[in-house]
Amino acid sequence: MTTPLHLRLGLSHYYLQSLSRICALGALLLCACGGAPETVVSDDSATKIINPIPTPTTAKPTTPVTQATLLAGLYKGTLDGNPNREFLALVVPEVGKTVHVYGWYYNASDVHLAHLYEGQLELGVEGNAANVPQSWRVTEGVSSYPATVNASSSTLSQLLADLSISRSSASSYKLRANALPQTAYDINTTPISLSSSSWNGYWSSKANTPSGALQFGADGTPDASSTAWNCLSDKAALTWQWTAKSSNFYKVTLTLGPITSCSDWEKQRLEGVATVSKQNGVDQLDMMLLDGKGAGISYRGTR
Repeated sequence: MTTPLHLRLGLSHYYLQSLSRICALGALLLCACGGAPETVVSDDSATKIINPIPTPTTAKPTTPVTQATLLAGLYKGTLDGNPNREFLALVVPEVGKTVHVYGWYYNASDVHLAHLYEGQLELGVEGNAANVPQSWRVTEGVSSYPATVNASSSTLSQLLADLSISRSSASSYKLRANALPQTAYDINTTPISLSSSSWNGYWSSKANTPSGALQFGADGTPDASSTAWNCLSDKAALTWQWTAKSSNFYKVTLTLGPITSCSDWEKQRLEGVATVSKQNGVDQLDMMLLDGKGAGISYRGTR
């Protein structure tokens, strides 16, 4: 059935009016949301509506992403601000954002007995570095304990950390250490050559602190046979390997043979690090060897 012309014209006019009202309503809604005064005029048979069109707002500047804290090198400081509690920390970068930390702590009660700290930190931002769970052990003489370490406000020039050691009850300490000046230690240079060098100092093993020399041949082969310590006096019963790294430290392994007079370390394999720095006007060699079970040997000598 065909719709008469006058009805079709009436419906068209009705639809146009409805469409116009819908457009006008949309314009009012846009106006309510605010915007800049650029305008478009919409003509209705009954009225004219001014419709502001919002201009694009300026995008907020993107906040730069803070990079992970950088920690690497040799730091020297104290625990709890006590000058008699010397702490030396070697921070070695690993894969990704993880660093490995080796620490030598000397208490005034025995200036040659080192407590050994070892574990990992995961670098964060703004100076933070989080403890890697179950990675930290502290060797204190004949005892070994789990520990946690968290660093805060640390940089390449300063290391601030909270240490908690789980003995019979937890004990907490504050570590504040500064990086050694570049003239004393540079993490980015090759290690100082040990070839044809001789060092005088003290070994530290459990409760023992025997004195003795550590010498290196022309080819860099270490020799501790001149020390009075029975664990190292038998040169044929041990094997040393010192591997120089590009960031001014050595990876060290020591394998001891069937030395019956050394029950502490007989047939043991120890692994660790060594580093050389300039302190108090002399070259200082610090070494740490660990058995992976919470016990270790250390050496500090000068030349």
